[in-house]
Amino acid sequence: MIKYKGKAKIIIEEDNKYVIKSKKKDLNELYEYLSLKGFECFPKIIEENDDNVRYEYIDNVYTTEDEKGKELMKTVADLHFRTTYFKDVSRKKYKEIHYKIINNIDYLKDYYEKLILKIDKKEYMSPYEYLIARNYSIIMSALMYAEREINSWYKLVQNKDTERVSVVHNNLKTSHFIRGDKGYLLNWDYSVVDTPILDLYKFYKREYNKYNFKSLLKEYNNNFNLNEEEKKLFFVLISIPDKIDIKDNMINSVRNAKKILDYIYITNDLITAGIFKVENNQT
Repeated sequence: MIKYKGKAKIIIEEDNKYVIKSKKKDLNELYEYLSLKGFECFPKIIEENDDNVRYEYIDNVYTTEDEKGKELMKTVADLHFRTTYFKDVSRKKYKEIHYKIINNIDYLKDYYEKLILKIDKKEYMSPYEYLIARNYSIIMSALMYAEREINSWYKLVQNKDTERVSVVHNNLKTSHFIRGDKGYLLNWDYSVVDTPILDLYKFYKREYNKYNFKSLLKEYNNNFNLNEEEKKLFFVLISIPDKIDIKDNMINSVRNAKKILDYIYITNDLITAGIFKVENNQT
């Protein structure tokens, strides 16, 4: 029997199950390194050729979404903890990160300022315009917070010549995690060595409204502490709202505005919750 899950082909034979996926890059070196570091939360490769890879099949054990989210965080924290190290970094990199984020914030501030001026000139506001006008102050507050904190972050790092990095999965989402006899991370094709907050940021942006991230990030923090500059940069990245695109269809415009505003309020609540208060001497 053959089943399909996303781009994976699941082969079910009499006494055997395995998964076949297209080969994007050679993962053997990565898996060997992870094993050397004591991290075994990935499906083992059974066989491969130039085009495809055959992986072991992992039976999914039912768990609630909340439990699955916490287990995912625990697994990611373990990945970061076991593979973390400090590497030399050019101060130019920190400067470029600061410059790029400030430019993005300035662009969004200008966009929303022009948008509210346009709305204010109208005698009658449409539903999405009313939503934006009513919440304009929270949008600008989020951008001002991001601007203030990225400047604070830059003061922390501008004279540093090292950076803490780890293996980063770089494609985190619920569908790339299975709870078997333990947690397993799937789809490592985009993995890199980078700051650990990259995984947290991408996962949050994708699934901020699916989980209670106060609980998930506390779970992460119990297993691996972010340092001060990592916390600041993480909060800066998640606090920058997307642009509210105005659609031709009124319903879609309202839906898009509400989605962005909900994100801002949820993120503000998370940032002010003090989830990273506990400190220790972990690397």
